[in-house]
Amino acid sequence: MKKGILLTLSIVSFSFLYAQTNDTPVPPPLTVPWEIVEVNDRPGPVPYPAVKHNDVMWHVTIWRDLDLREKRNHALYFPTEPQGSFRSLGQVILDAIDFNNPNNENALPIYVDEYCNIKRDRSDIKNVLNNSRTIAQYDPDSGEPTGEISIDEPFTAAQIMYYRLKEVWFFDKNRGELSVRILEIEPFFEYEKEGAIGASDDDAVSLLARRRLGHIKYDELRPYLAQQQYYTPKNTALQLTFDDILTWKRYFSSYIIAEGNLQNNREIQEYITNPRDQRLESERIMSEIRNRESEIWDY
Repeated sequence: MKKGILLTLSIVSFSFLYAQTNDTPVPPPLTVPWEIVEVNDRPGPVPYPAVKHNDVMWHVTIWRDLDLREKRNHALYFPTEPQGSFRSLGQVILDAIDFNNPNNENALPIYVDEYCNIKRDRSDIKNVLNNSRTIAQYDPDSGEPTGEISIDEPFTAAQIMYYRLKEVWFFDKNRGELSVRILEIEPFFEYEKEGAIGASDDDAVSLLARRRLGHIKYDELRPYLAQQQYYTPKNTALQLTFDDILTWKRYFSSYIIAEGNLQNNREIQEYITNPRDQRLESERIMSEIRNRESEIWDY
């Protein structure tokens, strides 16, 4: 009888210890010799100062492109794959969309229109993120072509090379300053699209093509940005997030492609063809926006 009781207690104790072992959280990767304060422990993004419609004396809508090839934007593009606690901006967006889990009701929504009124269906998002292409098959012995096969390759965060931002610049007379708010952001995938310009295989070339992911409401993206640490190249000890960089510090390089106007918000390239003059026009528009603040103070 005593042996049976001891055996039962031993089994229960072992099961309890085993359960404790399995429930032990996995420690973070060893990168520095001190305790790391995780960015995702923060409550969320810093709220905007309240703005009343009657306090806005002037505002203008701006569209700008952010090219990740520019050196100043490299910290938004790298690492191309998650490295420790660091992820690229594109990876943060794709993880927030979570298209592999169609039943995730808390996933970041994608919109069809730039006013973010019509949500894109989850199944449609998955189709956008897949690149279908045709590959020729050859006989392993003779090397002769035997046919073609179609494959689907999912786009990755490393293929997001551009972002288009829609933002509003305005002067708030209550605080007496020029402010800016990002309304929506649109990622662009860049990929090689095979095309033939001649009859022979020697004339086949790979063309760079772009594909839009869709419009993302910036205020819905901010909670995810506030949970991801930004890699500061010259001082990795700084606890800055993507939300700090994009929303408040605006530490990125971009150029204006259009401003709100009565000509259906036509882009600069529609009335200026020279790339150098397009960039000069972009700088002129930005200079006028900044000068508007001093003009209002003079008024």
